[in-house]
Amino acid sequence: MEFTPQEKRSESLDAIRGLAISLVIARHYFGFKYGMLGVDLFFVLSGYLIGGILLDSRDRPGYFSSFYGRRAFRILPLYWLLLALLPPAHWGYYLIFMQAVPWLQFGFSQSDLTFVTWTLAIEEQFYLVLPILIYWLPRQWLGRILWGGILLAPGWRWLFHAYLPDQSWQFLLPARLDELFGGVLLACFARGYCRSVIGWAMLAFVPPLCDIAYAATAEAFAFLSVTAFACCLIVWLGANIERPQLFRPLIWPGRRCYSLYLFHMVVYDIFFDLGRPLSGFVALPVVCLLAEISWRVVEAPLINYAKRRFARAELTPLAMVGSAGRH
Repeated sequence: MEFTPQEKRSESLDAIRGLAISLVIARHYFGFKYGMLGVDLFFVLSGYLIGGILLDSRDRPGYFSSFYGRRAFRILPLYWLLLALLPPAHWGYYLIFMQAVPWLQFGFSQSDLTFVTWTLAIEEQFYLVLPILIYWLPRQWLGRILWGGILLAPGWRWLFHAYLPDQSWQFLLPARLDELFGGVLLACFARGYCRSVIGWAMLAFVPPLCDIAYAATAEAFAFLSVTAFACCLIVWLGANIERPQLFRPLIWPGRRCYSLYLFHMVVYDIFFDLGRPLSGFVALPVVCLLAEISWRVVEAPLINYAKRRFARAELTPLAMVGSAGRH
């Protein structure tokens, strides 16, 4: 099955979102050991979807305004609501998604209910970089830069682990580039950017081998490149699956994953004294109800408004000729 750019918001990819948020909630509510793999899956999926959107619209008028306008209406309202309900220390950094600055100074407050925003900070910093790369770089240089970020990611993690406090190697953008850029490369591959499948496959195995080699010679602290590789396979299979209806139970949480992610720890904290797993079983229907209300009252209306307000303009014949010459 082939997907047009509009169809790439497919039920199968929504189901992958549902799987990702289900893993995260299972981790926090029921102590599922491998639940944080959901975060890795989110990063790869974000790279794939956002990369695809930007690649398809790189030559259209309103490239930047359309992208950032839609992202702002999607992300900021609920994010600012969370900060208003639970004002964190150093909240000014949170407003501009730079909360890692005080965390590096005073420690990573992983018990804070707003700490879940570390993933949003990475995503927003990624959104600042990627549109510029895709807009300005020719096709061959875009691929090289993306591969450069992926191949350097294990090195960044090793440096952060050695010289920065706490678990900085998990929570800073350079350490997650193999997941984010890996998703973008999948989008590039789907659009014919790959000249050598064998060459790309050989490069893809380098970061996981680096992680394995480091684990064999020193204290093992991360296999994020191995995880990124596995998540890329999952996203690629999900994007090309023939029967997405098999994953229908995951579509509902997938489309409401943003509010589920932002507020699941807030709800859990209310019932924390009940103890695990009882508190998880009580909190789960409550956060699902809140997510449904949020989707119907806040998210879906704002998404629809942003689509109308920041509609992507079509290329004129003259602009198509110019873009063909540029690329």
